[in-house]
Amino acid sequence: MNANGKIDIAVLGAGNGGIAAAADLGVRGFRVALCNRSRERLEPFLRVGGVEMTGALGDATVPVDRITTDVAEAVRGADVVMLTVPAHAQAYYAEAMASCLDSSQIIVLNASNTGSALHVAHILKSRGAPPVVIAELNSLTYICRMASPTRVNITGSARTIRMGALPVTAAAETLARFARYYPQVQLAASVLETSLMNLNAVLHPPGMLMNAGWIEHTAGQFYYYYEGTTPAVARVIEALDRERQAVASAYEIETPSFLDFFYKAGYTSRRAWEARSTFEAMRDSVPNRYIKAPANLEGRYIQEDIGFGLVPFHAFARAAGIVVPVTEGLIHLASVATGIDYFSVGLTAARLGIEGADRTAVERLVREGQWRP
Repeated sequence: MNANGKIDIAVLGAGNGGIAAAADLGVRGFRVALCNRSRERLEPFLRVGGVEMTGALGDATVPVDRITTDVAEAVRGADVVMLTVPAHAQAYYAEAMASCLDSSQIIVLNASNTGSALHVAHILKSRGAPPVVIAELNSLTYICRMASPTRVNITGSARTIRMGALPVTAAAETLARFARYYPQVQLAASVLETSLMNLNAVLHPPGMLMNAGWIEHTAGQFYYYYEGTTPAVARVIEALDRERQAVASAYEIETPSFLDFFYKAGYTSRRAWEARSTFEAMRDSVPNRYIKAPANLEGRYIQEDIGFGLVPFHAFARAAGIVVPVTEGLIHLASVATGIDYFSVGLTAARLGIEGADRTAVERLVREGQWRP
């Protein structure tokens, strides 16, 4: 921390992505605050005074300027406030920081889910926060997993990431500021574009639900992407992706296919991309090769990618008048398999602030933002 207490980025969330960000940004000389609501989670980092990293970006022990459970302390003086938390935790941090933000700060959701910026903006405005720019990234900037309580293993970083800003009028300035930290980020047309590029919601639900028996029988002891994405699973991923592209087209948004994005982000081989095969793409994905499956159906690949991925996607589809049977089927199947009614507890149209809205009203909201006159 410098003499005037300024830091560059407040990283809210000490999970895989948050620790990777704190380590990578710290190594590159940026001043970082790390915040997590659980003191127990932060204790290992407090003992070493920072975070540790290994893997593709090098090995290092990286000091962190602030490590705290106090959201207000973390965001104070920060240029950028970056949330690296699961979708269901975004509401907690939005409520906690509503009273301590100022309009010069930008909030970045790394990564976002479908409708994340609209959801966070809706909460901030309802809690009396000043107008702020909220940007969302369509993909986490790192491929990483915690290797120990203090060390993150970063197996890769995304080569290209799309960023949407709310409101759209602040997009160019926001990109210019954020590119200082992540130069590979590219500007999207709006947060609607990034929301409709939530490829985790395309990739994970089919694999989780179609491998449910294997997951529960082995407690996730198989390579989720490499072994779990069989030809049948890959075909469902492709069908779900076609629905995503149809909804994007209804909003006049150009969006790459899952396969195109996966290849351009550096996650698979040119051979697989030229074969136009999602199955081959997962087989050739080196960064994902040794990632094990979740131990059960209770984690993010269901709760987040169904509840905060497919449910809000379904809301955007309905507003645009597009029928999405594969999406609906996966939400229903996940609800039955887990006993959780995701159509009720997920990020619904009401929570997005678009209940009853048509396509034109949704487009106006993402263009002008929640604080529009």
